[in-house]
Amino acid sequence: MRTTFFLAIPLVLLGACANNYRPVVDPATSQAPPGRYQYDLAECQTLADQVPVANEVGSNALGGAAVGAVAGGIIGSFSGDFGKGAAAGAGVGAAGGAARAAIKTDQEKRRIIENCMRGRGYSVLN
Repeated sequence: MRTTFFLAIPLVLLGACANNYRPVVDPATSQAPPGRYQYDLAECQTLADQVPVANEVGSNALGGAAVGAVAGGIIGSFSGDFGKGAAAGAGVGAAGGAARAAIKTDQEKRRIIENCMRGRGYSVLN
């Protein structure tokens, strides 16, 4: 139960980051029509929301759990409790995998927003 809760945290944080992302735009060199920034930004954010977050986070969490379980089991076997070591390693690995995927997905969404805004005539600086 705790693991599920902690795996959900990156998803919540990811959604908050990507939905509030506003690229830095140079209005002096942008070719976009004036007064459309908010509308165009909202459309680009909607497009970025099509990136599948749950699948990426879930698969990376499972991969991390598998690697963590093996590593934890090996470490646990030295201390005499393979099962506890494997369980702890799986939890840490799952959380790490989920966090890594959340960061990767957030970066992908930001890239989509930046490219979308460029395509609409904005001079995006970041």
